[in-house]
Amino acid sequence: MTDPYREKYVAFVDMLGFSALVRSTADDPKKRAKIVAAMDRLSVSTCENPALGMNLTYFSDCIVISTDRTEAGLYEILESLTTIAENLLQIDILVRGGLTLGNIHHDGQFMFGPAMLEAYGMECRETIFPTILVSESVKADCDRYSWGGFCLVHDSEQPERQFVHYLRRFDDYDPTPVAGKVLLDKPAKLIRHYIAKRLAAPPGAVRDKAVWLKTYWDDTAGKSPVLGKVNPVADLAEQTYEASGYRIVRRILG
Repeated sequence: MTDPYREKYVAFVDMLGFSALVRSTADDPKKRAKIVAAMDRLSVSTCENPALGMNLTYFSDCIVISTDRTEAGLYEILESLTTIAENLLQIDILVRGGLTLGNIHHDGQFMFGPAMLEAYGMECRETIFPTILVSESVKADCDRYSWGGFCLVHDSEQPERQFVHYLRRFDDYDPTPVAGKVLLDKPAKLIRHYIAKRLAAPPGAVRDKAVWLKTYWDDTAGKSPVLGKVNPVADLAEQTYEASGYRIVRRILG
């Protein structure tokens, strides 16, 4: 019998609060529009690529991505996770997940294997805040390709752990005007607004995640005087800028 498993990088990602959002859409057109916006953004955030063994499965509020254990496969899964998190953050949807390395069977019909279970366990048992944690095996491969310094970042609450640095494009942002360059000033202002709104929530899980996210933003993107740190009062002001004007689109050429 042919071995059903292949060694692959495997990510399990949960869209936080998405199920509750879906349940509340029956009589609320605005919330239905947010669902449509989320699906649209997911559709352009990544794509399958047989050349890299890259498979995608969407179900309910979860996403599973797997790629071959190659340098190109690791690069694409890290970039895809960064893009998914960043694009959804633009419409106030946070993600949480795990990225690991191991055996999996993943095709258009079936998805099973130890790596799938490990990635799921990282998301539901090891991750509290909106992070995509990476396993030690993935971290070792990132270090081998010298990517750890810019693709990963340490968790302020769990310094021994690292997660996918999905604010990297904001963290690396250079505001110097260049023809054709995407300006991140307005998207940054919108993200700060969403964080401030969450900080204004009553004590509980929503506010706790917002406190963590504020720290992550302030320590990375917020170091830029142009993008700025989150101001829990000033950033509550309603925004006229719509996120539909900015998104990262990924197309992988096989």
